[in-house]
Amino acid sequence: MHRNLPVRFYFLHFIVVILFSFASQSMAQLAEGHDKWLGSCIGYSIPDGFHEYWNQVTPENAGKWGSVEGGLDSYNWSPLDNLYNYAEDNDFPFRLHVLVWGKQQPGWVASLDSADQAAQVEEWIRLAGERYPDADYVEVVNEPIERSPWDYYPEYYEALGGEGDTGWDWVIWAFEKAREYFPDAQLLLNEYELLGGAKSITRFNNIVSSLKERNLIDGICAQGHFLESDNINSISNRLTQLAENELPIQISEYDVNIADDQDQMETLQEQMTLFWEHPLVEGITFWGYIQGSMWRESGYLVRSDGSERPALQWLRAYLSGSGVDPEAEATPGDFQLDQNYPNPFNPTTTIAYALDQSSLVKLTVHNVQGRLVRNLVHAVQSAGAHTAVWNGTDNAGLTVSSGIYLYRLEIDGDVLQRKMMLIR
Repeated sequence: MHRNLPVRFYFLHFIVVILFSFASQSMAQLAEGHDKWLGSCIGYSIPDGFHEYWNQVTPENAGKWGSVEGGLDSYNWSPLDNLYNYAEDNDFPFRLHVLVWGKQQPGWVASLDSADQAAQVEEWIRLAGERYPDADYVEVVNEPIERSPWDYYPEYYEALGGEGDTGWDWVIWAFEKAREYFPDAQLLLNEYELLGGAKSITRFNNIVSSLKERNLIDGICAQGHFLESDNINSISNRLTQLAENELPIQISEYDVNIADDQDQMETLQEQMTLFWEHPLVEGITFWGYIQGSMWRESGYLVRSDGSERPALQWLRAYLSGSGVDPEAEATPGDFQLDQNYPNPFNPTTTIAYALDQSSLVKLTVHNVQGRLVRNLVHAVQSAGAHTAVWNGTDNAGLTVSSGIYLYRLEIDGDVLQRKMMLIR
């Protein structure tokens, strides 16, 4: 009955089907199908659509002692209950942040004597353990290493044993209580500026060794704040030092606080690839992701209008498996060019390709008339898997119009070419 419909109807129908398919894909959790989780912290209320991106939950402030027990024996568990129940209902790993931290202690604890301070800390840990028995992970102590004036020990650290014989008796005390009251949880030590180099990994590893000797620690957390200007090789070396503990590692508070979209995406590419592919990293938690709703102003991945920044679009493409398999064997003389992802796209797309040997690579974008639009890669690259991102601009930096474009991979005179569609 539709025999006489114009050709443009079928073309538009085809485009709608493609876009619907892409939209459906984008609703999948980013780490779905992987053996690692990718999560985000949540403030006091659960953002709409959280489950469409993330599959792990960490309370940002709702799980801190100062937030729960604002007055002596006056508790507000409701926000933390909501986040815990949300994680339970969705079968997401839940990490409790945090039991002991000098910056988030209740103000009233300073007025107590040592015996009462220790009793109150133990009561807090016991009540949390009774209330959240299925917590997967518990950050027992946060930021134990002082780096004045930003850090300081808890007001009550002497009541827990102070430095003592080990230098970290108060930390050991906290982990002993956490092991008692959270017997089924993985106990973690969380610290910042380890990967950035401002804090001593040797000192941190000494604390971990004391806890390992007593079977009190199950994993370590390295915060991912303030890494924007750090060299990726330096970050990699520090991650290797942390791995000497032979414990699972979580990147616990990650963000890339860069306002420029392209710079943020390129930094995220380097760092996420390092973290995600490290064998001891079991998961990564972004410290918020929505513009205007996170601690670091330019670290957001989703704009306030709901649109996604290029860094998030790249992350989806990277985790979707749309790239080449780096373990795949290449036939001598072969190279591989994959379909770009997403496709259709706006504003950026990722092109994945693989080389069987070190080669001079030329990757270019052309319009359908064959005219050069953009040079993406012109360099000697090593064998293996590679990606490049096109942001829909030409060599002059001007935005190009909607339409079909060709991307062409040339190696030693041989060429592979595919089509892609940009929709504004």
